[in-house]
Amino acid sequence: MLQTARVTAKTVFAEHGRVVFEAVSKVYGSVCAVDDVSFDIEPGSLVTLLGPSGCGKTTTLRMIAGLELPTRGRIVIGGRDVSMLPATYRNVAMVFQSYALFPHMSVIENVSYGLLMSGIRKTEARLKAEQALEMVGLAGYGARLPSELSGGQQQRVAVARAVVLEPEVLLLDEPLSNLDAKLRRLVRDEIRSLQQRLGVTTVYVTHDQEEAMAVSDAMVVMQSGRVAQRGTAAGLYEHPRSSFVASFIGEANLLECEARQSRDGKWVATIAGSEIAVSDAAVLAGPAKLVVRPEALRLTQAEAHDGLVGEIESCAFLGDRVLYRINSPIGLLYHTEYQAPIRNMDSRSVGLLLDPGKLKLVTD
Repeated sequence: MLQTARVTAKTVFAEHGRVVFEAVSKVYGSVCAVDDVSFDIEPGSLVTLLGPSGCGKTTTLRMIAGLELPTRGRIVIGGRDVSMLPATYRNVAMVFQSYALFPHMSVIENVSYGLLMSGIRKTEARLKAEQALEMVGLAGYGARLPSELSGGQQQRVAVARAVVLEPEVLLLDEPLSNLDAKLRRLVRDEIRSLQQRLGVTTVYVTHDQEEAMAVSDAMVVMQSGRVAQRGTAAGLYEHPRSSFVASFIGEANLLECEARQSRDGKWVATIAGSEIAVSDAAVLAGPAKLVVRPEALRLTQAEAHDGLVGEIESCAFLGDRVLYRINSPIGLLYHTEYQAPIRNMDSRSVGLLLDPGKLKLVTD
């Protein structure tokens, strides 16, 4: 019996912080906001739910929090089925997009509020709140009101208020949407560093692909209420399985083509009579999309090139890079050149070199 108890305790510890969705759906009247979603989030990892507005990512987050209950399916947190449990019975904490700080309370009162509501003594709650503020770099700010803080500082107070509860799972809903670009980069790095120090399982919702790629251990890309693809940032960028994922993760030109395999098993994309060798394919033979990333295309002198030739329609200088819009026999191409001078626009013709090893074929 003692051995059984040890095994059970070990299993519970291993499951602490794990989040599992099993065929979960959420229906509002005639609208299916989340449709048959399944995924597994490893304990201690930071996973981003990424997708455009209306794809179901925030509804999914709210179901983890217990603010919404699933219509169908099963949600398991830390080895416990919480599908029908409200938020108060789940050991999770959520940082809202609006921060939701109490404007009439000081910073220290905001951070300690949840502890006091859980029955912790005032002196102990204050000590824990001060430690949480120090953890997010706001030691000494406890007496201020939220209105006396910058947007980034308010964001950190909201995070401190969540982590002080020592949740099993931390939920972040578009946490940087109210910040300017420079502050977004700073705060996202702080959130990632804090999450790694605490080792808390974190689910992070955003529509910003760069933000997601910068902070995530793994990403769940959502489309129309379903999971389009799950993987690491590198895996999703290098091996997308659909045109939606290819266009949402990183820059990409998507060109309609016919995909087929040659006799030696290699893939070929046919576009407007041109045959282009491709190394990676997530398709069957037939209509497909050719994914041309910036690194897969190189521009050369047209007169010294006997392959594809395009015409530069416009260019934009963006500091560290130049963005070209090119009309070509295989379609309109957008191409980025980094740390390169603007080309001589007196000669708009350019040769187009495509690297087969960096081209992908995906379904529509």
